[in-house]
Amino acid sequence: MFIFDIFKQEARRLRTVSMVVAGGLFLLLAGLWWVQVVSSQTMQRRLVTQSFRKPRVPAERGRILDRDNIPLVENRAQYNVVLNLEELRTQFNDEYSRLVKDYPHTGKLSAKMVSMFRLQADYRVASNITFQTSSVLKQPTTLTWEHFTNFYANYTFLPLPIIVNLNPTNVAIFSEQSTGQPWLELERQPVLNYTQKTTAAHLLGFVTRTSEDNKYISPGFTGRTGIEAAFNDELEGAPGTNLVLVDNQGYRQHVETLVPVRAGKDIYLTISLPIQKAAEQALLSHWGKEVRGAVVVMDVHSGDILALASSPTYDPNIFVAGVSQAQMDQLNDPKLKPLYNRATDDFYFPGSTFKIITAIAGLESGVIDVNAIFHSPGRYLEHNFNIDDTAAAGDYTFESAFYHSSNTYFCHYGWEVGLNRLLEVAARFHLGEKTDLATHEEKKGLVPKPNEAPKNFQAPYVAIGQEVTVTPLQMAGMISVIANGGTLFWPRIVREIRNPDTGAVEQSFPLARVRDHVALNPDHLKLIRQAMLGDTEAPGANAYVAFHHSAHPILRQAGFHVAGKTGTAQVDSPDLDYKKVVWFDSYGPFEDPRYAVVVMIINGASGGDACAPVAQQIYEGIVLEEKKEAAKKAPKPT
Repeated sequence: MFIFDIFKQEARRLRTVSMVVAGGLFLLLAGLWWVQVVSSQTMQRRLVTQSFRKPRVPAERGRILDRDNIPLVENRAQYNVVLNLEELRTQFNDEYSRLVKDYPHTGKLSAKMVSMFRLQADYRVASNITFQTSSVLKQPTTLTWEHFTNFYANYTFLPLPIIVNLNPTNVAIFSEQSTGQPWLELERQPVLNYTQKTTAAHLLGFVTRTSEDNKYISPGFTGRTGIEAAFNDELEGAPGTNLVLVDNQGYRQHVETLVPVRAGKDIYLTISLPIQKAAEQALLSHWGKEVRGAVVVMDVHSGDILALASSPTYDPNIFVAGVSQAQMDQLNDPKLKPLYNRATDDFYFPGSTFKIITAIAGLESGVIDVNAIFHSPGRYLEHNFNIDDTAAAGDYTFESAFYHSSNTYFCHYGWEVGLNRLLEVAARFHLGEKTDLATHEEKKGLVPKPNEAPKNFQAPYVAIGQEVTVTPLQMAGMISVIANGGTLFWPRIVREIRNPDTGAVEQSFPLARVRDHVALNPDHLKLIRQAMLGDTEAPGANAYVAFHHSAHPILRQAGFHVAGKTGTAQVDSPDLDYKKVVWFDSYGPFEDPRYAVVVMIINGASGGDACAPVAQQIYEGIVLEEKKEAAKKAPKPT
């Protein structure tokens, strides 16, 4: 009996387990039946009416900084009020009902009428909210029908910007008063900002927008000129992609990050912002905004470019906001050409600054005796030439002919040296050749190789810088060779590229990359340097007044002497709208050269009158900057 009782107890337990399993299977089958049969049509409708959007999320563009890590281009935060349309569907429906109720009609509305009423109702709601919000912020803004309908047709899955670029006060007001309005949000948008506005504009370059609709999609940018273009791949980073689930009306349901954004890299330049500003201010203060000219400041011992200025200039920020037609017309002015980089991207007759080449050729060939007296009649009339001379008639030595810039003297010895010898010396300095500048925006100019000169090239004209053409950057390289004793460097404008998150250097550009060693006789070099010093120090020399005016004592007080060469080139071409190009090519300080400064101005009176004062002001800026740097490094008193 005991054994049978145990069997009965086990049977009851098995029956209970069987019933639980059977119940579970029943519920599972019932659920499957409900999903596959009863709910199939509902789920099918959802699949039909839902879809995905993949809006691009532009990366934050990398910064551009000067040699002291001062940002020249960075991203500033712009705050916009945006409207989340999916949060307004109840208000949209209520407004739609009011419109339909007030509309005199009988029977059922057509699909076209329904669509029209829906759009008008949604616009009224969005427009009223925009008006109310702008009134609170005291930042008048109108949501136009055109803008709303464009957005409504294409971008309802994104927030609608209704008030852009809020100031800090409005940001605070909005944050305080927007509670309880889930359809309003404050959006932070990074916007490219050229912090120094027009400063170094030609070097930095400008960008243009790349988004489909600049008003509604956060814009991406592509570099078009300058550093922005040359390093666009590094600066623009990698855009991200969001995956947005939308319903049948295009409203956002859910957002996920599909591809994360990778910010652009930071570019560190060689230019010094204070020296760049000094160069641009010197051009502006002497000759105004419409002067056509250029300045190059170079470290003579490395080839680093400390300033690269071109005038007239422009503000690259106008391209970030979206340049207007009126602004574009100004930028395309056929005479001023503000977008043109005259320091590198055009070539000019060097005028008498080329006499440095002629002097080297004459000294090396032995035709110039530095102690001999040369009598100039005030005009070069030999070998059937008739060439003007701004230097007065009289007797000249090599040095006085140099700093008075006697055309007759250098035409005479240029003829004696010969055209090929002049071109051979110029070729040693690589004049008329590109410098491999990182921006890739430069012209070669025309300085033929020996035995390759066109038939119209004649030694007396070439000897005084007519017929050959060069860029201001090439002349800065030439002056650096004279200053440092014979080394021509490739100019460097970019120091390194860094990761914006870690600060790690990802690419560096070598310092003092030697392009060539220029063979120069040390004795001849000393004579030329002394003659260049005479251009600023000898009374009556072409640049004397600019560097010894009583109102400019900074250089004299610092014991900072400048050696230079003025130049004035006559231009006679129907293709050019100017008749003269003037120069001052120089280095300093004379005893311990560190800087080469080249100034070029179109249609100036002369190199001494137009360019030397600009260079003098730049050197003053350099001296003041050196004093500031020395003060920073000096030990503080305890």
